[in-house]
Amino acid sequence: MTQNSSHLTSNSDNNRLESSDISASCGHSMVVHAIIVDDEQWNREMIKTFGAWDTHGIHLVGEAEDGEEAIRLLHEQEVHIIMTDMNMPGIDGIGLLQYLNEYYPAVRIIVISGYDDFHYTRQAIRSKADEYLLKPVDPQELNAVLLQCRDKVIASLQEERILTAAPRLELLHALQAIKPVLAAHYNDLNAAGVQESLMELERQIAELGAAPEELQRIAQELELLLDELRQLNSQPETGSEQPQLQQASTWSQLLQQALQLYAASLEQLTVQRRNKNRLNLEEIRHILDERWAENMKLDALAKTFFVSKEYLSKAFKQEYGVNLTDYLTRLKMEHARRLLTEEGLSIRSVAELCGYEELGYFYRVFKKHYGQSPGEMRKGEHKV
Repeated sequence: MTQNSSHLTSNSDNNRLESSDISASCGHSMVVHAIIVDDEQWNREMIKTFGAWDTHGIHLVGEAEDGEEAIRLLHEQEVHIIMTDMNMPGIDGIGLLQYLNEYYPAVRIIVISGYDDFHYTRQAIRSKADEYLLKPVDPQELNAVLLQCRDKVIASLQEERILTAAPRLELLHALQAIKPVLAAHYNDLNAAGVQESLMELERQIAELGAAPEELQRIAQELELLLDELRQLNSQPETGSEQPQLQQASTWSQLLQQALQLYAASLEQLTVQRRNKNRLNLEEIRHILDERWAENMKLDALAKTFFVSKEYLSKAFKQEYGVNLTDYLTRLKMEHARRLLTEEGLSIRSVAELCGYEELGYFYRVFKKHYGQSPGEMRKGEHKV
């Protein structure tokens, strides 16, 4: 982050004090957050000067020199509008737009570029950018687009508040308290404990009372939890003949269906564990060598062989002299380096092919492993 961006952050207290006045002048009670992404400081200063931020009720919460810094800002705080250049080092505008389109589709995008190039324009359209402005930016045009984006953000936030009004906090607290207990009983093949947990949830819900939409939300959460537990234990997907909890119309019906669904799944897991062979480290290493691109978790792999993750990790290191997680990371990085230097794929594509859903995380792992970023390796600025 540049010295200027630090100055911007240091004034955040004053900006927060002004936010109530901003909201009142704009006729709404929501403050919209925006960031500027451009590798040239004078371009960022120009946009900051031309934008009527206070008038529009938009709070500039930061600025970044490239896509990687922008992604870091997205992880650190809430951002509603991004104004970005296209031609930047590291993760450029195209990479940033692709990331936003996949992981932050609600963020409004304003592309500001000095390159009147069809390639950039086409990518901006594909990534659902709200506007594509050419440098030098016209102040009136910039503020018109900012106003449009602010209105879209406010409309979206208002709709989100309506959709998330249910269920009530008390119901969510009851569910969150039961879920880890329910999961522990399931993993321990404790059918009686699973039944007890579900009945306790039903008792709390009966005391609180609930609307039909709240019933559907609780049913959805119970289905998602069971899906997660089945995946962790390497169980096959459930068939269409299984009862759908979200179709239940009463709490009593939901409880009975949940008991049936969890009991059937537990019975299947019991048989699966009973018939499973003992731990085979060579087979585990073969799985890692063949499926390195998948986003495998140590917990899930351990459950596949019906051992604890601690035992699996210790046994693997004793056998091969390297931590299992480090071994998998090394495999991914070796393939990432080959894809970058030999295949010529984009950094985003390499990250996806190596099983990294977050581009920023892929950058950090790559740089820690090789001592340089993916972009530096591709340019051949250093030798490993």
